[in-house]
Amino acid sequence: MRTIVEIEKYTPGAPAAVTVGTFDGVHLGHQELLKRVIHWAREQGLMATVVTFDPHPKKVVGKDPQSLRVLTDLDEKLEVFSTFDLDQVVIIQFTREFARLSYEEFVDRYLVQRLQVKAMVVGYDHHFGRNREGGFEQLQSLGKRYGFQVEQLGPFTVDGEVVSSSRIRELLTRGEVDKVARFLGRPYRIRGTVVQGQGLGKQLGFPTANIQVNNPEKIIPVRGVYAVDVRVGGRLYKGMMNIGHRPTVNFVPLTLEVHLFNFRNSIYGETVDVFFKQFIRQETKFPSLEALKRQLEEDKKVCLNI
Repeated sequence: MRTIVEIEKYTPGAPAAVTVGTFDGVHLGHQELLKRVIHWAREQGLMATVVTFDPHPKKVVGKDPQSLRVLTDLDEKLEVFSTFDLDQVVIIQFTREFARLSYEEFVDRYLVQRLQVKAMVVGYDHHFGRNREGGFEQLQSLGKRYGFQVEQLGPFTVDGEVVSSSRIRELLTRGEVDKVARFLGRPYRIRGTVVQGQGLGKQLGFPTANIQVNNPEKIIPVRGVYAVDVRVGGRLYKGMMNIGHRPTVNFVPLTLEVHLFNFRNSIYGETVDVFFKQFIRQETKFPSLEALKRQLEEDKKVCLNI
């Protein structure tokens, strides 16, 4: 899979089948678009192409860009894209100048002139161009003008619910990470660096790795205890994570602490991936450290069986 970051210098090797979007989460609905683009490409001898944007458009033109949180940053999106049989991913820098392009200018300048689009697949709610003025009907009209086919896919549902990035964000605020995994087609992941903590977990017999999330715009699930898998140095370990303020010990700013089962190595400074499997319980203030330790023993039993 080729990654193109300077489309202005791009020279197409062949015409393209294209899907365009932010693809935050690259959830199962997005994946249906990818599969359909690949189908068109293989059937017609085209380049299977994804066009996406960086940063997230709402970071540039949203009402409250500072509060924006994402499901997947660009690196994670590219990782997921690479698991599909795509030929190329085009990353367009989303700027205020770019946001002012009309939908016609976008299609003409980027899809027709640069990518030589011959087939395009969009979702049921796809809009594009300045003020999101372009939609499926406009694309059909432009397809007739420039000679490319347009296909629109309907909503993708899981458990009777439409899969969407906004719905996944909502589920994370409720800790429903098992349902999030069904919507994403994989567990929700946080990548971070292990930093020095206060050693309180070790005193309780549950040494923890404190995780500093690499991307501050990444959505953190709601406070509580979770069953997780943690990838360290290419190996996967079971564990349990607490997201919270340590109310029993000393109320502190939000921390992410993970205890790995059957693990003794020092991993300070290492990058780890945390995969959320199931919400276990809310964060609770216990009457004593001994009561907290007893609860941690119970949490561990539950997590080991997940």
